[in-house]
Amino acid sequence: MNKKRIKIHKDLSSLGRKISGMKILDQDNPEIKDSRNIKTELVNFDFSKQRINKEALDFLLQIPDELDLRGSLDSLFKGDFQNPTEKRNVSHTLHRSESIENNHKVIFSEKNKIKNCIEKIKQDKNIKNIISISIGGSRLGAELLHEFQSNLDPFNIYFCSSYDLLELKDALRSCNQEETLVFAVSKSFETSEVLKNLDYVKTWFSETSALDFRDHLYGISSNLSAMRDYGIKESNQFALLDSLGGRYSIWSSVSLPSFVNSDYNYYSSFLEGARLADQHTHSSPWCKNIPVLMALCGVFNSSALKINNHAIFTYNFRLRSFTKYISQLSMESNGKSINFKNEESPFLTSPLIWGGYGIEAQHSTFQWLMQGKTETSCDFIGLNDKTVDTIDSQEMLLSQVIAMSHGEEDKKHPYKSIKGNNPCSIIQLNSLKLKNLGFLIALYEHKVFIEACILGIDPFDQWGVQLGKKLALKVKTDKDFLKDNFSSSLHPKA
Repeated sequence: MNKKRIKIHKDLSSLGRKISGMKILDQDNPEIKDSRNIKTELVNFDFSKQRINKEALDFLLQIPDELDLRGSLDSLFKGDFQNPTEKRNVSHTLHRSESIENNHKVIFSEKNKIKNCIEKIKQDKNIKNIISISIGGSRLGAELLHEFQSNLDPFNIYFCSSYDLLELKDALRSCNQEETLVFAVSKSFETSEVLKNLDYVKTWFSETSALDFRDHLYGISSNLSAMRDYGIKESNQFALLDSLGGRYSIWSSVSLPSFVNSDYNYYSSFLEGARLADQHTHSSPWCKNIPVLMALCGVFNSSALKINNHAIFTYNFRLRSFTKYISQLSMESNGKSINFKNEESPFLTSPLIWGGYGIEAQHSTFQWLMQGKTETSCDFIGLNDKTVDTIDSQEMLLSQVIAMSHGEEDKKHPYKSIKGNNPCSIIQLNSLKLKNLGFLIALYEHKVFIEACILGIDPFDQWGVQLGKKLALKVKTDKDFLKDNFSSSLHPKA
């Protein structure tokens, strides 16, 4: 592993020991509150409740230049950054770029196709139901967008991926064939969960002989030949770039089903927010750069303070699935320890990312957070748009941050004491618009990328996931595989 990274890790460990007795409450002063609050047009970021003193912050802010982060960001925004183990460039930032020279012709043509498809669906008065068969990043992002917009009509939108088909069967009970469109979303068009659900819905359509399933089926994939072989019309095919990873595909046609209840302008606004986050990340100094600061806090909490889990709590109902999306983005990207040169990272890489809708979590996991023995770092995400409706939620969010970071000692009744001292950051959306959401998601994408640059790993492959897929196929082809590994009582019953 790069000698610079080994030294950085050693110095972080030393800093962690040096400030092991430090309390977040000790830094509760106006100067830190102001200097560690970063304001932008769309999102504000506050890291004043992190367990990082001035010495530690000064050290952290030297790391980006030590590792030439500016050069890595330049490559990322040009679409030149390489995923070395899969030997292809990374293109997700190009999907929201306005630069002609940076944009791929496929991206331009697919955007026009998305716009035309949305308009076509909205004009078809017979269609009432949209079923998106997708999994992983291809589902989580689109589903988050659908929930965020809270548009429940005129179309009923269903997302299905369960391997037992129960999710799809439940959706189909509310549909009839004449009124239903199906989107099959799979980058490879070989994903077993997607194909199994797609085969079932194809059989369901065959129950109505007067219909041609191909007129009701759309495909979104980088494997054009596989879509064609399945019978998807060329006019109903959307091409994904091979360089676009599933967990970064929210900016592409993968999210098309999420916008049929709104329109293409909403999609454009979402991309605009991400583009503004790209500009902020590319041009802001490190000390005012939100994803850089998020990544540095993350690396410090894991490698200096030895905190192995990070919770994300949202305090707006439309963001209720945000944690699930970021969990997949973060852990599938940085949940690895060996790089393409077969060198092991000295750092603790991605922590467990968990959390959820904050109001519900307060009545379940917060007890463990407040009085358990495991330390946790946290992001609290809310809306602060100066409207009466959000005041209560914002007050609730801030009160929980104080409880989590400051705690409360009860010497008379120690069982009531709350230890506090959990490092917390606050992220505020200034409006509940898709532009703000695009900005927020792109910030987390860049945080994950910057962490990977520091950790010395490739955030764009997922070989752990591939092993699971390989063994799932082996179960189907090798009849002795289960017999050799499990008790007969666990084998599927015929």
